[in-house]
Amino acid sequence: MKLFTIAIVLVLEIISWSNDAAASCGQKKAIAQQFIAFGYRALAGSWPWHGAMFVRVPKSSSYACGVTVLTEQFVITAAHCTIDPTERQRLPPSRVFVKLGVTNLDASEKHAQQHNVDIIIRHEGYDDISFEDDVALMKLYTEITYSSHVQPICLWQGDKSLNKIVAKIGYIAGWGLDENYGLPKDLNEATMPIVSKQDCLDSDYDHYSKVFHDKKTFCAGYRNGTAAGPGDSGGGMFLRVGNSWVLRGIVSNGKTDPNTLKIISTSYLVLMDAAYYIDWIRSHVTIETTIETDAEPIETPAASTSSGDQANLLDVSQCGKEKYPLGTPEEFKGSLGQYPWLAVIEFVNLNTRFLEDVCHGILIHPRFMLTAAHCVQRRRLATLRSVRLNDYRLDTVTDIFEVEGKTVKTTAVRIPIKGVSVHPSYDTPKFANNIALIQLDQSTALTPICLPTKGTPVPANKLLSIVGWKKHSRPEKYLIRNVVQLADFQSCKRKYADTNVALDTSGGQICSTYNHDDNDENCSHYMGAAPFQYVRNGPFEGRYFLAAISSFGHSDCRREEYSDVFTNVGHYSDWIRDKLKQNE
Repeated sequence: MKLFTIAIVLVLEIISWSNDAAASCGQKKAIAQQFIAFGYRALAGSWPWHGAMFVRVPKSSSYACGVTVLTEQFVITAAHCTIDPTERQRLPPSRVFVKLGVTNLDASEKHAQQHNVDIIIRHEGYDDISFEDDVALMKLYTEITYSSHVQPICLWQGDKSLNKIVAKIGYIAGWGLDENYGLPKDLNEATMPIVSKQDCLDSDYDHYSKVFHDKKTFCAGYRNGTAAGPGDSGGGMFLRVGNSWVLRGIVSNGKTDPNTLKIISTSYLVLMDAAYYIDWIRSHVTIETTIETDAEPIETPAASTSSGDQANLLDVSQCGKEKYPLGTPEEFKGSLGQYPWLAVIEFVNLNTRFLEDVCHGILIHPRFMLTAAHCVQRRRLATLRSVRLNDYRLDTVTDIFEVEGKTVKTTAVRIPIKGVSVHPSYDTPKFANNIALIQLDQSTALTPICLPTKGTPVPANKLLSIVGWKKHSRPEKYLIRNVVQLADFQSCKRKYADTNVALDTSGGQICSTYNHDDNDENCSHYMGAAPFQYVRNGPFEGRYFLAAISSFGHSDCRREEYSDVFTNVGHYSDWIRDKLKQNE
């Protein structure tokens, strides 16, 4: 039975949900295709509880703040969002409306909803100087229709202490000013760790002592350029609790430059603690969207060497970004732009002068790739020349796709190779330490895959996949994906011993199986160094990590008793990091 082997398929949305489907809070129900400076573009339906608040001005309207859906008639935002910034007067409800299920502020989206505001309920303790009690509720004139793109968030229950969430990773989304201080069209998202009160105050006591209010607020941020800016105010900070998403913060304020009045993106963000305001919210709204959070529900990020490394080996903050909600089966994902780290290594044939595709390369850094050592060995009458990224069908120069009725063309990117570092113990024992680092002649803006930190095991309980191009002789060369299953290493080792191949027992190799069939009559292996990858969850939800690269398998791909052998990338983390630093 074939698990999945597909050509280029684009699946932008496969499920339609009725209002009856929204029986529980904090659930992402769409499968679909940064005031978040240095963040990422969010996909439609990825934050179904996040909406946009607009203010009517003469003959038009303008985007103002973010809101979060609580119930079919109430959204929550920051109180300062309901104050006219020019006149310093409270906005009447008639001047305010919200849009839900919207991703692009300029586009007309079929799943978007617009609701006028009936009542604005500002917290009675709100202070527009200190931002104390910067919380407001808005009751809508019409009821929200829940759908795959519009859902309510869960509210926090149980222990409300700040200690419970310090060092946890939260997500924020919004349309606030980006790093160039322009208003983006697309919804953006970013992750931020929650920091202790002391760390926040120590960073700038004079500033934060005026806007930090015990039990009512908390601070978050990497202080690395990822920040919330004007326009992100009022939006939520969302934490994953078990299988649900919970509102824990409301974006309130950030530190600004007194001369330019621009947000200082290397400072901490101050958020109102939504957990503190549960009783106040309940005094105005009948809330059923809560889940119990007394248990330790949120994965804590692994210890790291820098505040912004996203727990990946090379401190690449934007690595491996997934484009689909967590749990989306790999076969439901489109291939266009889905694996930007995947490349083909090219040799030039010295007789024909043609470029020949030999192996895979995997982008791990803007200027470096991983591959198998055997892929970059000297070859008779051929010279290593370049890598080719952004390709999908190897037998065509330009790939053409139909996306939502529109024709999309893509052309591969070719980058010359500057140098190669082969692991010094390659082929000792035979086929072991089969890993090499390729340095590119120039940087690329394409997204690298994340690398696990040292000691991170290949997850045995996750859906793992292999992606790339097969070595078959057919003229069509489509990108292929397969589910990969870990195999018992000891059994694999014993089997290969029968063929006089001794596998590496130090942890540098793992064994796995996948479907080699190309059709009912033929089977083949992937070209060398095909990436064996998985999507990591917890605070790093939505990021691909590289588990291993393909090394070798039995020459007869019909011999199912022989698993394929992969090079375990995590085992070589020290070597990868050291070589990269030497060559940067």
